[in-house]
Amino acid sequence: MGLSHYLRPSSSCQAAEKSDNIPYITLHNVEAQELWYRLLQSLPFGFTGVQNFACDKNTYGIYGSIKLLGADHILIDGTLKSNESRVNSLSDYSRKARLKGSWDISVLFAYDLEKQEPICSKCFPGNMPDSTAYSSFIEENNIKKGILVGDKGFPSSVAKKHFAENNDLHYMNPLKRDSKYIKEYDLLVYEGQLEGYEGVLYKRAFNEKENKWLYSFRDTSQAHKEEYTWLHNTNKEGNFDIERFDEDWLLFGTIILESDLEMDILTAYRVYDSRWEIELVMRYYKQACEFDETRVHSDYSVIGSEFCSFLSTIITYRLLNKFDKANLLKKMIYKKIMHILLRAKKVRLDGIDWKLINLNPSQLEVLQQLCLVPTPEKQKRGGRPKV
Repeated sequence: MGLSHYLRPSSSCQAAEKSDNIPYITLHNVEAQELWYRLLQSLPFGFTGVQNFACDKNTYGIYGSIKLLGADHILIDGTLKSNESRVNSLSDYSRKARLKGSWDISVLFAYDLEKQEPICSKCFPGNMPDSTAYSSFIEENNIKKGILVGDKGFPSSVAKKHFAENNDLHYMNPLKRDSKYIKEYDLLVYEGQLEGYEGVLYKRAFNEKENKWLYSFRDTSQAHKEEYTWLHNTNKEGNFDIERFDEDWLLFGTIILESDLEMDILTAYRVYDSRWEIELVMRYYKQACEFDETRVHSDYSVIGSEFCSFLSTIITYRLLNKFDKANLLKKMIYKKIMHILLRAKKVRLDGIDWKLINLNPSQLEVLQQLCLVPTPEKQKRGGRPKV
């Protein structure tokens, strides 16, 4: 029996399809099938995409053609997951295999900064570099609009075709510190201090040959940390060299960005600074969701497992967004909130009505802030009658 059997909507689900306002799951006694269907309808690739994935034998881990009509900033990153299987084509020795002592698969993620959630994911062999998978990831996930913000593992040069064919698709990537552009455009000779960011120096230059802009920054606080680490390591190893120190010192705390878009220097810095969000996604993916390894063997099993992990990651981030809007993350961590939600159960003692079990006032307040239970109206304090 295929997955599509369990995803077949009921009549009540079909009625819910007409509404764009898909509510969050509450503590009311609602059919699990209807809740599942509503979640699928709100995904970037919709219910049809999930059905196609479940029924199409030729699917190779592409989780739907994503809808990016309103996307502005798309953050891209990859992660390695342990997979010791010897019977699939994805498990292989990665660049970190010597440290981990295990075989891996590679998973690429795209994260929509405006929606604050992952929008697509795909599996690749563990020995495939991110730069090799980059072009395929863009094409197969139908990414045609937005600014792709990646790290040094996603150079724009490997995806030139896609940026040339799609006028609304742009890129912003950091360059390696040995890039030839640094000397060619004097990118370490700065123009001023970035407004609103104390201790950050900047310079902007235009590369006419390749029609792209270069943005150079130096964070002096980060430079001090790197300088201390460099001196600590050379002192420990006993190989201090003053000439090498002077050469490396110029690069401490620096980051050089390239983009095919012209923007003011403050916007450029903020765009790349937002890339920290995808690092948090990867952290939650491996730690909070505990998706650091794959315990299946065949290709289809690995891809199916990663698809379920992708859905779980979307749910996790929608919960995080909900918690953030309720201002809960300012006073407690994600794990604590989930523990409270796990304790919130309803029982039916009389066989008719469902009643919430007794909770501490602080736990009940969390449920009220999430609009899962009604907030009682404050009773007016009695006083003397007006004459």
